[in-house]
Amino acid sequence: MNVLAVGANPDDIEILCAGTLAAYAKQGDRVAMCYVTTGDKGSAELPAWKIAAIRREETEQSAAIIGADLYPIGLPDGEVEVVPGMRRKLVEIIRKVKPDVIITHHPADYMSDHTNTSRIVSDAGFWALAGGFEGDTEVTRQNRTAGEPAASPPVAIRPQVYFMDTLAGIGFVPEEYVDISDVMQLKMKMLSCHRSQITHMKNQACVDLLDFIKTSTRYRGYQCGVEYAEGFILERKFLTVRAKRTLP
Repeated sequence: MNVLAVGANPDDIEILCAGTLAAYAKQGDRVAMCYVTTGDKGSAELPAWKIAAIRREETEQSAAIIGADLYPIGLPDGEVEVVPGMRRKLVEIIRKVKPDVIITHHPADYMSDHTNTSRIVSDAGFWALAGGFEGDTEVTRQNRTAGEPAASPPVAIRPQVYFMDTLAGIGFVPEEYVDISDVMQLKMKMLSCHRSQITHMKNQACVDLLDFIKTSTRYRGYQCGVEYAEGFILERKFLTVRAKRTLP
């Protein structure tokens, strides 16, 4: 099975669904991670270009831990908008990855990059089916092998979409859970790659990011009777509902 996680900013995926991605990878599924922004506002001291470069390297290190393919889009933080150009970018990535499942932000999460990413992903999942809808091939250029066509063909089925937890679980009541107890160390290892943000969160918000996530996943674990868990809500739309479970 092919799985695509789409996060607005670098480290969103690690915070909210890396355990589930690790579980997919462990069972032999192909995993891809897409980041919409560069994370260039993720420092109060460094210039935008420098923190963006640091965060790109951190993201590459994290993805390598579970052997995930990486698809960065490269927008500045705070500039994710629901516009046709963004839809085309996500359509091409979906066509490239051919995911059975897409994991992305909940539509009511706490900031615009997250909520707009959620909307774009939902729309792109539909338009990836349409043969007459052109995707933006620039975003998949670095992942293209020699001799491979520039544009990917439409997908055969509309991918199923799961919304991952909100930050601190505010306003989010999971409908499904994934037991990540046996891959929790992998999740924390992936998150630990984002050293710049662990420091930034401590300095700017007095939040210990590693403890925050360990506590959040422990709480979700209590809800479903395991040690650690991640929670999800299925997007129920025409052509996305399946008769079988696709979460690991």
